[in-house]
Amino acid sequence: MFAVIKTGGKQYKVQAGQIIDVEKLDVDEGGEIRIDQVLLAANDGTVSYGRPMIDGAAVTARVVSQHKGPKLVVFKYKSKSRYRRRTGHRQLLTQLSIESIEVPGFETALAPVVEAVPVVATPPLIEEPIWEQPAVADVAEPLGARDVTVAPANVDVSTAGEAPVDVQTTVPGTPVSAVRFSADSPGSAAPAGDVLSIGGPEAQLNAADHAIDEPEIIAPETSTGAPELPAE
Repeated sequence: MFAVIKTGGKQYKVQAGQIIDVEKLDVDEGGEIRIDQVLLAANDGTVSYGRPMIDGAAVTARVVSQHKGPKLVVFKYKSKSRYRRRTGHRQLLTQLSIESIEVPGFETALAPVVEAVPVVATPPLIEEPIWEQPAVADVAEPLGARDVTVAPANVDVSTAGEAPVDVQTTVPGTPVSAVRFSADSPGSAAPAGDVLSIGGPEAQLNAADHAIDEPEIIAPETSTGAPELPAE
């Protein structure tokens, strides 16, 4: 069953249980309103229409909410006069829920009853503890703060298999030409005999340039087998 009603200067086709938006009505939310301006009603193929209203017919509705409609843009324009006007508008509306339709000679149509669904309480969430990763105990120390074995200037550190020189010293930030870790030094993971060059790429390039600039002098052998030194 449906009916055609008139409210706010407009006509609406409604059914029991339907929710519609009409022009604003001065009724509080949750209140009921009875609309007696019914133009037409139909039920199972039987149509009843009024001239202009059906006598005794009425539609009962419940006010769901008072709200505003979608925003509309009103733009006025006049050519060749630089006239531009842009405004916005939101219509005040009342949301109705159709509860019943009463028409003489027809059975009253009622909105279906919606059973309330029980709300099941949700158990509180139990937050699991976040296990933090333990801090690393062994922190890399700077090279200058460790005990290293420094080869003296008169010792050839490039000889393979030579025992390391037992000279323990601390070289914080001091450039060293060749440093070799002693097997007995604490915290040293390098085996004995390994040579570590310190000084950066520029120092290594400078050392290579000096090696090229200074040619090696070889003394010729004499008849006695002893090398002959060049005269000064």
